[in-house]
Amino acid sequence: MHLPDSLLSALTSIVLLAAVLGAPCAQGRPLSGPHEGPLAARARGVPAALSLLPAQNVEFPAIPVEPTPKVEAPKVEPAPTPSPANTPPHVTADLPVSAGAWVAYGSFSLVPLGGVYGASRLGGERLWVTAAETATGSLVGALPGALLFLQPANAGGRWSEMDVAAFGTGMVLTPPVAALGTWGLGELAFEGSRDRGRAFLGAMGGAAVGTLLGVAVHGLLEEVVGNSEQLKLVRKYIALGFIGSGATVGYQWAGGGPREPRR
Repeated sequence: MHLPDSLLSALTSIVLLAAVLGAPCAQGRPLSGPHEGPLAARARGVPAALSLLPAQNVEFPAIPVEPTPKVEAPKVEPAPTPSPANTPPHVTADLPVSAGAWVAYGSFSLVPLGGVYGASRLGGERLWVTAAETATGSLVGALPGALLFLQPANAGGRWSEMDVAAFGTGMVLTPPVAALGTWGLGELAFEGSRDRGRAFLGAMGGAAVGTLLGVAVHGLLEEVVGNSEQLKLVRKYIALGFIGSGATVGYQWAGGGPREPRR
């Protein structure tokens, strides 16, 4: 049986319309679930490229944002409290001097005077001559001897390189210079000694001993009284007196007394 062409076209249109209407409706559904892999989406007929697209109407969890750490300011450590060993002693000019300190100063002041008297008894020289020789040796020896007392009072007992160098220079130069002053006055202004060479060596040896004793006494008096400015010059003059009297005692002892005996 042969169907007319118009009827055949109508049947074909109806079949195609039924096929389209019978297909599963995919509107309003995501191409793939939030946890659906590419293989499962392909099984449902969704292309693999479309399955990688994010699903519609899906809320993603918010990414936690960590707060910016606060930068703390660097801590400034307080300066360490100075210990008593590193704290320089306080120098006071109005510190009252105790009675014991006056006794100590007076006792050590008598030692150079005793040296002047003893020098006059060694060689039979007049007392005022040995006193003049002692004073000259002390004054001349004070030029390099000033290097022995350069350490400042607020040094706290610490010695720097310059202090050590100055002290060593003073220890080396003070004895010969003081001896030269005593020896020169005795030889030029007075009768002189019986042996000039031995007299100079004796004066230098005595000045060396006096320098050591003077430095020791100066340090001892400084510890007894402290660093008071009232007796600073007194300590220095006592030390210089030890140097001059030592030079005079050595000069009179080694020189053998005056060259020409007095009438």
